[in-house]
Amino acid sequence: MKTTRARIIPTLLSALLAAAVHAQTGTVVVNGKRAAAGDPHAINAAKNRILNGRSASSCAFMDPRNPAYDPITTAYMSDFGLDDSLSNDVPRASDLAPEGDVSNMVDAAVIASPIERAKTGCRGADWRFAAGRNRIVRNDKSLALGYEAFDNKDYARARDLFSTAWKKVGYDEAALMLARLYLYGLGTGKDGKQAVAWLENVDDKPYDPATRLRFDPSRPDAMTPRVEAAFMLARIHDRGIGVPRDAEQARAWYRKAADYGFVPALDILGRRDPANGVALLKEAADAGYAPAQYHLARAYYTGDGTPRDLKLAGAYFEAAARAGIPAAMFAAGRLLDQGEGVPADPAKAIVWYKDAALQGDRDAQFALGTYFYSGEVVGKNLATARQWFAAAARQGQPDAMFNLGVMAAHGEGGARYPATAYVMFDLARQAGHDGAAAALQALAPTLTPDERRRADAVLHPPRGQAGS
Repeated sequence: MKTTRARIIPTLLSALLAAAVHAQTGTVVVNGKRAAAGDPHAINAAKNRILNGRSASSCAFMDPRNPAYDPITTAYMSDFGLDDSLSNDVPRASDLAPEGDVSNMVDAAVIASPIERAKTGCRGADWRFAAGRNRIVRNDKSLALGYEAFDNKDYARARDLFSTAWKKVGYDEAALMLARLYLYGLGTGKDGKQAVAWLENVDDKPYDPATRLRFDPSRPDAMTPRVEAAFMLARIHDRGIGVPRDAEQARAWYRKAADYGFVPALDILGRRDPANGVALLKEAADAGYAPAQYHLARAYYTGDGTPRDLKLAGAYFEAAARAGIPAAMFAAGRLLDQGEGVPADPAKAIVWYKDAALQGDRDAQFALGTYFYSGEVVGKNLATARQWFAAAARQGQPDAMFNLGVMAAHGEGGARYPATAYVMFDLARQAGHDGAAAALQALAPTLTPDERRRADAVLHPPRGQAGS
């Protein structure tokens, strides 16, 4: 019992001190009920980067861990309306003061007392800085007006407002918008170096590990401002947008984005790293990032950078397929179709082929066409087979172009069109199909002059009409 009391008494003392502070300032009425939520004047040490013990910009950085600052605890307090209750042990204050001078706060002496300094590592000057910043944020409209000007395409005004917002408050969002303006030359000349400098301003800020992005597979592209800055810098250096291409710089920024919690950056790194690629892909895949699951499955299937493992390949192909990756749907179907790593099951394979084909995967469209052509598992339907071959052929699938040529030449599943067949055989030949040249040679003598002219018009359109 003594141990229990020793744990409770400091908490009660802190709560009573906090209640006294709020009773004096008028920000909270201690009446057994929760105070008004979301008080814009309130400064909460657990949530303020100047005052909390998690941030490198905090006066409390490297202090012993305070359970009251735990992000899960503070989120719980917020969700259940306990921010300003007696159960919240986090030091709080208000930025309301005569003439805006926070040093005149009624509770300043309490905040700067040895007890509070022992709890937070913060002194009165630190609280005054946080309160002053809070007051500016409450009243500043430059960021919102900057977005409004940007939406109205008044880019010069937007640039000025975002610059003001950065100078007054240091909004990461303002720096990101300024980077975009300079990168694309909106309201100013294109200037890649300026864009890079603004993005680096975001990254140069002290990093609070508690702000690391928590990856959500349902929102894989979600970013924090710091992640967005790092990823934009990676893309800029990777593609040479406004600055010379620099693979090493790009890799370093992808690595930073990944360290900040952006799992898609791990996938990019994994596909480019011969030595550690599989480990990076696995980290991203196991976090639930579907493209990484597909890329990891391919590595296991081909044995690229890792021993070949068809069972693992199948497991990751199926995971990516269930997440909606069309190429993974086709791959999962093909393993079942061919019986690779799993017992052959054409009926299940067709289900995956159909899902992938409906989402535009050309190989799945071709595979589905072959089933309808042969009548295996599904009923024979030449018209449907021809439609699926045509869909895949439009995307340049060589086998589909060849098969569509055969069906058009013989009038299978539709009318006989020798000119179309000639075009398909020639395109398949150009794509490297082994049998296309022989088929083309056999068909050519049977074409009428008109059919040959129509085929040539498609294959060799007059200059300026290609692709029309």
